Amino acid sequence: MSRTSRSMLRLVIVGCLFSTLPACAQSQAPVWGGELVERIDSLAEATLRDGPVAGLTIGVKRGGDLLMVKGYGVADIENSVPMTAGTVYRIGSLTKQFTAAAVMQLDEAGQIAIDDPLTLHLPDYPTQGHEVSIRHLLGHTSGIKSYTSLGDVFWRKAGLLDLSHTEMLALFKDEPFDFAPGEEYRYNNSGYYLLGMIIEEVSGESYDDYLDAHLFGPLGLSRSSYCHEAQIIPGRAEGYEQGGDGLLNDGSISMNTPGAAGALCSTVPDLLSWTMALRSGRVVSEASYQAMTTSGQLNNGSATGYGFALGVDALEEHSRVAHTGGINGFSTVMAHYPESDLDIVVLSNTSSGVPGKIERRIARWALGLAVAN
Repeated sequence: MSRTSRSMLRLVIVGCLFSTLPACAQSQAPVWGGELVERIDSLAEATLRDGPVAGLTIGVKRGGDLLMVKGYGVADIENSVPMTAGTVYRIGSLTKQFTAAAVMQLDEAGQIAIDDPLTLHLPDYPTQGHEVSIRHLLGHTSGIKSYTSLGDVFWRKAGLLDLSHTEMLALFKDEPFDFAPGEEYRYNNSGYYLLGMIIEEVSGESYDDYLDAHLFGPLGLSRSSYCHEAQIIPGRAEGYEQGGDGLLNDGSISMNTPGAAGALCSTVPDLLSWTMALRSGRVVSEASYQAMTTSGQLNNGSATGYGFALGVDALEEHSRVAHTGGINGFSTVMAHYPESDLDIVVLSNTSSGVPGKIERRIARWALGLAVAN
């Protein structure tokens, strides 16, 4: 597989966080304030040194107390542009929660219902005798083949091309279902691509126009947008991947390919504002947010550990609502700990698992949990 193909496969925009570090040290007192900032500084500097990682932006907030938003490393290596608190990143699968919120807005407006069949809104989609609902798409239980699971066969046809919806659907719509709807949980980018199409069909607006008008604009998220390649986006970071003895430029990808599954750009300050707005009733109702953060159930009654675009699990005894993202040259994580009202956002312009590791370490310090050496 070529480096470009390997890079493109990183659009397998990672699902939610469900792992925890082993508790191999004694519990500590919760850390906050300047001491926690110093620890984060040291952790970020070690990460950049040992990665290799080009850059990071980290934000930590508890209730109304914004502890820090800080950039580390480099946003553009070739031009020596430093990372800042407001650097714009591709956020990968963090996009999905914006898509899910848009769907819930349309549900609240009576324009759709989450248990509507997919074919009510996209009547030409071939469900191969299965009954697929919007709920199945939101919770990754549809059984539809995820286009990012098709490997080189898919990327040779779609990776760099600005395909239309019709051309995108043609690549996966006739693939056999992986399982009957509701029988399994399997992370699925095709499902969220289809949700973007449903938003467009129902609202009469393009996906990016809908988000601008109903989410970004009303919430003042001025640095968040659909991440079109040709658009001039001030402060946008370049992306990198780890390879050989150091870092390489990330492989190119048309942002038509991820669509509503992973095509947004944002910043740490915007994402901290977003997550607070989402759970405070400014985006969707309390009932809708509850649905987004309640684990789905399979047909046999077992829990999936995933709501609507948000994973629900725990770090030891602390409940967590979280999601990660990965797309060519970028890796991301957002996590909220409801009992302590703690928010952590880590964005990186390097493809790696680093943001998730950093988030968990910060959470353990802030919550007073044992930290592995």
